[in-house]
Amino acid sequence: MGESIKLFSRRGFIALGGGVLGAAAAACGRKPAAEMEKTAPAGSGAMMGGLAAADKFPEDIPYAGFRMGVQSWCLREFKPLEQLIADVRELGLAHVELAAVVHLPVDSPDEKIREAVAAFNQAGITIDAFGVERMPNDEARCRRLFEYGKMIGALDLSAAPAYDALPLVDRLSEEYGIPVGIHNHGPEDKLYATPDMYREHLKGLSNRVGLLVDTGHYGRSGVDPLKVIEEFPERIHGVHLKDMVRGGAGEPEWVDRIVGEGELDLPGLMRKLKEIDFRGPLSLEYESDPSNPMPRMKECLAAVRKVCVELG
Repeated sequence: MGESIKLFSRRGFIALGGGVLGAAAAACGRKPAAEMEKTAPAGSGAMMGGLAAADKFPEDIPYAGFRMGVQSWCLREFKPLEQLIADVRELGLAHVELAAVVHLPVDSPDEKIREAVAAFNQAGITIDAFGVERMPNDEARCRRLFEYGKMIGALDLSAAPAYDALPLVDRLSEEYGIPVGIHNHGPEDKLYATPDMYREHLKGLSNRVGLLVDTGHYGRSGVDPLKVIEEFPERIHGVHLKDMVRGGAGEPEWVDRIVGEGELDLPGLMRKLKEIDFRGPLSLEYESDPSNPMPRMKECLAAVRKVCVELG
C-alpha cells in the first residue's frame, strides 16, 4: 500500500493511512466495529461521530453543531482538487462528501488518494463520506470501496447496492467499521426510490446498513423525507440536503430551489434530525447551475443557518 500518512490539520483531524482507522474512529466519536449492534438507540449517533466540538470545527457552530458539508457533485465542472478545496473553504465549511467519480476515483493509486487526503486535511477539511457508489454482489469490488473509505477517513459510504449484495455489504461494513447509507435516486431508481421498495430488504440486516436520505429525490418520488427519518431513525447515516421542484418553461423537468423555498420543509427536517440525534454527514447538494453553482449554494447555506439559529 505504500507508506502510511498520519497528519494533523490545524483542527486536529486525523488523515487516514493504513492501520489508523481505529484512531480516526476514536477522534470522531464513532464506536469500533465490534460495538456496532444489530439494534441501536434512535439516531445514528449510536454508530457515527458525535456533533463536532466547537474547538475542532468552529464552522459547525452556525449549523447547530451538525457536520454541515457539501457534496462535491455540486462542483462537478470544477475537477481540480485545489479548486474544490478552495470552494469548500469559500463556503465556510469544514466537511465534504466526495463524488469520487469526479474528484478522486476509487481506483486511483493509493498514494494519490493519501496525498489528496493530506491536502484536504491541511486546509482544515474532513472527507466525511463519498459516493454514490454502485455495489454489486462482488466481494473484490465492494472491498475496494471500503478500503478507499478507510484511506480517506469516511464516516459513511454512500451507495446503491444490489439487493443480493446486501449481506456482503453488511459483513464488510462490520469489518471496516464504516456504515453504508443507501441513496435514493428519484422515480427512475428501480431499487430504492421509496421505502416500499426496500423496507423488506433491510430486515435482518444490522443498522450498519442504513439510508442516505436525499430530500430532493424523495420529493420527486412523492415521498416525504421526514416520514422516512421517522420510520428508520436508527438507520439514517447521511443526508443530501436538496429542494427540487418541477421546472417551468425552458427549464429541465426538475430544478433545484434554495432549500426551504421549494417543497422541502426545511425547519421540520432540521428539527427531526435534532430529535433523532443525527450525527452523520449533512451534505448540501445543489445540482442546478453546474457552471456557476457557488452563489446559489451560499444562499442555501444561509437558509440553513437561519433555521439552525431558531433550533437553539
